[in-house]
This record gives sequence, C-alpha cells and structure tokens, in this order.
Amino acid sequence: MARQTATPADPGSPDGGGRTLEVLVERLQPAVLDVVAAPRGLAVPVGHPSILDLGDAAGPEPGSIVLAVGVDTPTARVDLARRLGGAGVAAVVFRQSGETDPDPELMAVADATGVAVLAARAGVSWGQLFSLLVTASTVSLPATRGVGDVPLGDLFALANAVAAMVGGATTIEDPHSRVLAYSSLDHPIDEPRQQTILGRQVPSEWMERLRQAGVFRRLWQTGEVVHVGDFADFPGYLARVAVAVRAGGELLGSIWVIEGDRALGPEAERTLREAADIAALHLLAHRSASDVDRHRRADALLAVLEGRERGDRVRALLGIQPDTPVAVVAFDAGESDDATAAIRAQRVADLVALYCESYRRRASCAVAGGRVYALVPLAGDEGSESVLSLASAIVDRADEALHARLRAGVGSITTLPGLAGSRVEADDVLAVLGEGSVAATLDDVRAQVVLRRLERLAEAHPELTEGPVRALAEQDAARGTAHLATLRSYFDAFGDVATAAARVNVHPNTFRYRLRRIAETFALDLSDPDERLVAELQLRFLDRPGDAGG
Repeated sequence: MARQTATPADPGSPDGGGRTLEVLVERLQPAVLDVVAAPRGLAVPVGHPSILDLGDAAGPEPGSIVLAVGVDTPTARVDLARRLGGAGVAAVVFRQSGETDPDPELMAVADATGVAVLAARAGVSWGQLFSLLVTASTVSLPATRGVGDVPLGDLFALANAVAAMVGGATTIEDPHSRVLAYSSLDHPIDEPRQQTILGRQVPSEWMERLRQAGVFRRLWQTGEVVHVGDFADFPGYLARVAVAVRAGGELLGSIWVIEGDRALGPEAERTLREAADIAALHLLAHRSASDVDRHRRADALLAVLEGRERGDRVRALLGIQPDTPVAVVAFDAGESDDATAAIRAQRVADLVALYCESYRRRASCAVAGGRVYALVPLAGDEGSESVLSLASAIVDRADEALHARLRAGVGSITTLPGLAGSRVEADDVLAVLGEGSVAATLDDVRAQVVLRRLERLAEAHPELTEGPVRALAEQDAARGTAHLATLRSYFDAFGDVATAAARVNVHPNTFRYRLRRIAETFALDLSDPDERLVAELQLRFLDRPGDAGG
C-alpha cells in the first residue's frame, strides 16, 4: 500500500506531540469521524495518515492511520482490517456505510488485531479528511487550553477564545479578506473594524491602504505576528496585529487582533501564533463543511432546474416549504472557448452564493452549461423587482471584484415544483437582453421572449415557415428582387403606404404596385388579419441570423 503522507515527528518521541488517537478523535469527532471500535483504547500513539493503495508492496508504516479509499463491502473491510493488524497499523478509516449497527465480523477482527476502526462522515471527501488528519496530527495544543478546547469548526467561539487570551477584538478572515467570524467580547474597536464586521468583508479602500503599506506582503510571506502601525491620517484608528493561518504550506486565512489602549506584549504574540496553529484545523473543518453543504445544495438545485426532481431534496436541505414563493436568476458572463471559462464560472458562482446567502440564508447557487443559477426565496410582500435589485447588485459587484461583465435574467415568481419553468424563463430573458442591458425580469422583455419561443418552435417544425413569405425570399435570392424589403417596410409602417414607400425610397404608387404584384403572384392576402399576422411572424423568423432574407 503506497502512501500520500505528511511527516510529523515520531509518535513515540518523549513529547509525543499530542499525537494520540484520543487527541485526533477529540479534534475531529463528531464533525468528521466516529469511533466504531478502539480495542486498545484511545491513548495509543499514532503516526501520519496514509491513503490506501493495494498495489504497493511496501505496505503501511506501523502506527499509521490508513484511509480505506474504495473499500466499501463488508467482506473487503474485514479482509483489510486483518491485513492492517498484521502490519501494526494504529487505525483504519472506512466510509460510513449507513448501517446503524457495526459489522460483528469486523468488530471481532478489530479485537483480535488491535486495529481501531473509525468511520468518516458522509459528505467529507477523502482529500479533505486527509488534510484534516494531517493538521490534527501535527498541530500541538497551546499551554493555555482555552483555544484548544473550542469545538471543531466553531469559528465564532474560536474568535472569542483568541480575544479573551490575547486581549483585543478579533476577526478571523479568509485569504480574500472576507470575515468568517469575529469576537463579541467587550473590547474596543475602530471604524475600519466596524465596517469590516458589518459588511463581512474588509472595505476595498481599507484593503488598498493595507496593500500600499505592505501589510499583506509581510503577512503572507512570514509566519510571524505582523504589527499594523498607526495610520495618523485616519481619526480614531487603533493599532492591530495579524498572523497568517496555514496548513501544510497552504494559506487558509488570517487572524487580526486590535491592540486597544495598550500594545500587546511577547506573551500575547506567542499565544496568537499558537492560536494560528489551532485555527488551521478549524478553518479546514469549516471549509470542508461549507464545500460539502454547498455541493449538496447545488446538486439538489440542479436536479430541480433540469426537471429531474420536483424539489423534495431542496426543500429538505434549504428548509423551503412547497408554497414558498421563489424565483430563479440566471447569470451569464459571456461566451468563451478558452480553458479558463469553467474557472471564471465558478468564481462567479462563489460571488453569487455570497450575495444570495447574505440576502436569504436558504438561497442556493449552482453552475450548469457555463451559466450560474441562483434560487432566491421571497418574503410574502416581495416581488420580481426585489429579485431584480439583488441581481443588479451582484452584476455591479462582479464588475468591481472580478472584472467580469455579467448579465442577469430573472424568471417569474413560482414555487418549488415550478422551478424548471422559471429557469427556462431566466434563460430566455438572457437570450433577448438588448445591447447595454445587464439585468431584466420576464415582464420587462416578455414580447421578445414570446417571439424567441415562437422562433424555436419554427426551428423544430420547419413546415411553419413554409408559404408565401418563404417563396418571396427564394425569388429575392434568385432574381435580386426586393419583395421582402417591400413587405417588411409595409409591416413596420403599420400599413401606411406613404410612410412605407418613403422608407424604401420609392413613389407611393410604385409601392402600391409592388404590393399588388406580391399579393397576386404569391397568393398573399394582406387584407386578412390572420394572413398578415402569420406573414409578419414568418418574416421575423427569416430575419434571424443565418436565415435567408431580403
């Protein structure tokens, strides 16, 4: 079995590094792992995690934790546990099977070999679990247990613990300076911190100040605590310190603490560095949980949008009742044939999700066919205009933050069973948006959408375009006549011959003669309202790009 490994110190070393099965379980249970069997107890030392590869003759290292990727049947699990026991492995991790009771044969093998059996929670990928185990097995707990005792993934509790230990208002941010959590203790804050908390994002003008001062460069390039000195031109500014949070070399975010009335001393800096180590585990757990939850919601939403389901999963995941008014918003960043198109769509989806989730926590977002779709639940007194306002705000933000020129189409308000129809409407709105328009509702462009649907119907049934207008087009193409131009001008002028003749630069009598010739030669009765309507629609179909026309 080959290994994808990290290399912490020997678990048998005197300090142990805190790397026992008990410590890992405390840090990862119940959000990530469950203990199925621990025949030697939880105090056994553990080494690094390894991902199963049955083709590796070297086998796992003694004391390691083996992630049994792809081992899904009871028989295969029993056989693997027996083999791992002979190799001296400390524990094996299987994917949760959904069974409420453990497999008796597997429990018997665990008792006989001493191998602990752990179950990975559904929704956590093997890659995420590996990263969590690496971090949990390499981070040492600080001497003060306050930060280490915070429940895994509870970033707000972590921010409060850091604030209490270090002595200043604390925020935890992701690498893009989005606020993930902040402390709520009685510490002084200044205007930039207040704006950051209220907006859940460091204000762009303040980020530019920090960037110009070289704060981010120092923060991302060192593991030390960075002091952000006084900005004399900003009234009321309070000095702060910051430290980057990393796991295995990957930047996960940062912790910022306001110093308040007095500078933080060396002890506070040491505590902040230790807190950054612990925060890495929390941020990994937070990111894993967020990714899993968002993926599940997106998958459920796509199933409804594509008509494969009627909304049972979306209702369960988002807590939306069947009669709750909802609307679909489609976002399009434009056509692209390069390899970055998918990446750009996902970045747009992240931005759309951020806005929608702050607008309605039950909102969801998904990517399909290069477009981003958002499901927006509405309150009882809200209508399409409120959804349009949200869509316009997202378009503006995307232009500012991503330099992406988005366009947005808002489908009609419906309920969960009607989502597929609202999605089609949102797509149609996007298809007919005029030059310079960035967002619209179905009501704004209903006439154009109706024409588009009729055109699609004609594409599916070419016989609907047959008749006098098609014959006019064929003769124009063959002989260079101007029958279609004459007819088009007549319709555009609402039958006013003088106006129509002026548009094609001929005398009104000449124009009348052309109309009579068209009527006689092609059996087109322009005095019949039904024939006029069909002729004008067929003329519109011919005017589509790629079709013949005069």
